[in-house]
Amino acid sequence: MSWSIVNFTGEEIIKLALEMEKSGKEFYEKALSYAQDLQVKEVLVYLAKEEEKHLKDFEKLGERLSKEFMPNESYAGEYGDYLKSIVNNHIFNLNNVEDLVKGIKTDLDILHFAQSFEKDSIMIFQEFENFVNNAGKDTVKDLVNEEKEHIKKINALFLIK
Repeated sequence: MSWSIVNFTGEEIIKLALEMEKSGKEFYEKALSYAQDLQVKEVLVYLAKEEEKHLKDFEKLGERLSKEFMPNESYAGEYGDYLKSIVNNHIFNLNNVEDLVKGIKTDLDILHFAQSFEKDSIMIFQEFENFVNNAGKDTVKDLVNEEKEHIKKINALFLIK
């Protein structure tokens, strides 16, 4: 994907979000074969389905995004560099899902990865709010609230482990 120098188009934001959600879904599906505990497996199935739902939500959001966002920058491309940095440092990206899965040794490993993914997603989605029109802000806020619910489910499993 190419990055704009100053502007992000709605299409670029949606591509970023879709990449993140696809990576999360892929991780949850692959981690399922490593999970030992039935409750962990059930949460992984649930989370994979949620990521699939988020893919659809972002596709709908893409239809409503404003075409371009002009950030208040101290230099051309500053906001783009910032957003690119946080997305590239997201725990899951399509380039490292396979490596993360190979690193799974226990259910706790799965839960730690899942928790990090959900936290990173919240941070990035909150940044996406800067790019969307008012109708889109409601969708992004709903997605953030769903990610928070995912964290609650994951945290409940830490108590069991």
